[in-house]
Amino acid sequence: MRWILSLAVVGGFIGFIVYLNTLETDGNATSVTEQKPTVSQPAKPAPDADGDTAREQPKFKFYDMLPESEVVPPNVEEYAPSPDTQNFRYLVQAGSFRTEEDAERQRAQIAFQGLRASVSRADVEEGSTWYRVNVGPFDSRSQMNSAVDKLVAINIQPLVRKIPKE
Repeated sequence: MRWILSLAVVGGFIGFIVYLNTLETDGNATSVTEQKPTVSQPAKPAPDADGDTAREQPKFKFYDMLPESEVVPPNVEEYAPSPDTQNFRYLVQAGSFRTEEDAERQRAQIAFQGLRASVSRADVEEGSTWYRVNVGPFDSRSQMNSAVDKLVAINIQPLVRKIPKE
């Protein structure tokens, strides 16, 4: 029953399309391509007594205000801390695992990216042991950012820590 009803609906739709194509168009109707849009031209100013056209006055005040309100920034030296003045280094923690095998597996994955990683053991108060995978330490922020970019490229979300210099 559904097939017959759906065939009747499709047939009726096709018949309606054929009927619309056979209708004659009215001769008075104009196509879209024949219509030309009308554009209103701005009125030209009347010539002055000298024969010159009148100059248009600025409509907005900011044309006058902008040249008068120029701001000159003060000369300030750019801040760039040297590694000698920093009393810390950057350490990037790439992961923390309960088993040493998992930590070594991630350390090897990081080594393929050209970074030196180390595994350190951390004993927690509750008596459990965690193995942290650390990359670094780095003396400059740019070196640390380069390492973080490489870790993010292999889907590792690192944790950046500042450690005191020894």
